[in-house]
Amino acid sequence: MTTHAIQGISAQIWAAKQANDMTAVAGFIADNARFVHMGITFDKAGELEVFNEKIFLFKAVDVAEEYVEDYGSTAIIFKKMILTAVIGGNEVQNPFVLSEVFTKTEAGWKLAAETYTRIASDFEAYKM
Repeated sequence: MTTHAIQGISAQIWAAKQANDMTAVAGFIADNARFVHMGITFDKAGELEVFNEKIFLFKAVDVAEEYVEDYGSTAIIFKKMILTAVIGGNEVQNPFVLSEVFTKTEAGWKLAAETYTRIASDFEAYKM
């Protein structure tokens, strides 16, 4: 089932990100993937570089809600989460809706896009 496969891959990516194991993360990412963070966008190489150089370090991820939309060869996982990270040496904590877009390739499911949207309203009241 696609939903469980996508959730499993996403969990592996997040575990590797928290361990700062970018070699493991790289294997799950499509070569032409794009990443949209608050105020900055990266390609695959740029995303991996900021973690490898420890500009971004993910400390904790608290996922409050998650669901997957399955479109056959594409699937999107949506997560309502609070992310604690160290960015440029400063610890920050932000509430986000994360969208992870996966595409099915000959090599298996790959992350094609990841977008962080900061939740500007009350986190508990925010409905996805």
